[in-house]
Amino acid sequence: AQNQPVDAVYILKSGQIQLLNYTEDGQQINHYSIKPGESFAEVALFYEHYVCTAIANVSSQVLVLPKQPYLKALRSNPEVAEAFMMRLARRLHETKILLELRSIRSAQKRVLHYLHLNVQSDGVTVNLNLPLKEIADDLGLTPEALSRTLKQLHKQGIINRMKRKVTLHKEGYIA
Repeated sequence: AQNQPVDAVYILKSGQIQLLNYTEDGQQINHYSIKPGESFAEVALFYEHYVCTAIANVSSQVLVLPKQPYLKALRSNPEVAEAFMMRLARRLHETKILLELRSIRSAQKRVLHYLHLNVQSDGVTVNLNLPLKEIADDLGLTPEALSRTLKQLHKQGIINRMKRKVTLHKEGYIA
């Protein structure tokens, strides 16, 4: 939990973890979700207290990597250290994209930008592989606002949506 003394880094074995912070006035700020196979709380290696809270959204299993042995493994094994750096670089890039998305004021433009960032190699198809609630959290929208925006985009002919599959109509792009 946020501000608790650091003792370990974690790897999510199964389930899902949401990382978030609480402001002094109790407002919840969602950061991002952790999926199976991903590590979290890496900041623990370099700080004395955790800087955010991890909440399991569903029943989850977590591997605990105690701080000192993990630091020793990073210092003594270049392959482990490089894999760790790659994960952090990927996380930094994903966080940058989330900040970019959340800075777009218009819900329609925000959702369209998200869709374009996740388009398949055909340039028009997006598979919504995550639950809509998780996509909404990533976009800084409520699930209702996301659903409403997708319906509006469909009604305007900008996208076609069939359940978890979205097809973009390039001529309708409004960003």
